[in-house]
Amino acid sequence: MKKILAVIAISAISFLATAQEKREITKQKPAIEQGRHKGGKHHDMHMMKALNLSDAQKKQLKANREAYKASILKLKQDPNITLKAFNEKKEILNREQKAKMQALLTPEQKATMAEMKSKQEQDKLARQNKHFEEMKTKLSLTEDQAARLKAQNESAHNSMKAIRENESLSKEERMKQIKAIKDASMEQRKSILTADQQKKLEKMKKERQEKDWKQSKS
Repeated sequence: MKKILAVIAISAISFLATAQEKREITKQKPAIEQGRHKGGKHHDMHMMKALNLSDAQKKQLKANREAYKASILKLKQDPNITLKAFNEKKEILNREQKAKMQALLTPEQKATMAEMKSKQEQDKLARQNKHFEEMKTKLSLTEDQAARLKAQNESAHNSMKAIRENESLSKEERMKQIKAIKDASMEQRKSILTADQQKKLEKMKKERQEKDWKQSKS
């Protein structure tokens, strides 16, 4: 009787774990299927317009997107797939999609895309520098604190950039390594800021998140 109950318990646990994985897979709607935030959509549309794709390229691009969506949908409908397998196969499909996009473009279009990505990176750094200057003023940082925080931010930024550009890593591995860098940066900040400055920083973050949330809804 005890053996039967043990088997039933194990089966129940296995069923619940599988059901949880299915829910997690369902939550992971691919960006192309559910649409990304407005800023991302606007950037993609701007880039496509700047590339000046020919009618033949647009047709092929649409076909590639439809094939990608169908492949993702097939993965999600697989009743036996695990969350890990889903993420691994999705990563492969994403890389294939990126390779198809590169193969579709002319050398001139690839150069234009590279220039736009470079500008996007520069704009991002400019926003971060602006935010840092605001933080420096509001937290009343000393010159030593400001220098140490800036060096730490630049180091973290460069490390995360290298991870994002590392094609040999899976999405899961990239996210894990980036999270480790962010966690380490948070601990380093604690050693640089005073307790009062840390409280002010947390308040600033909360206000910024609320502002971003309202803007995303507008």
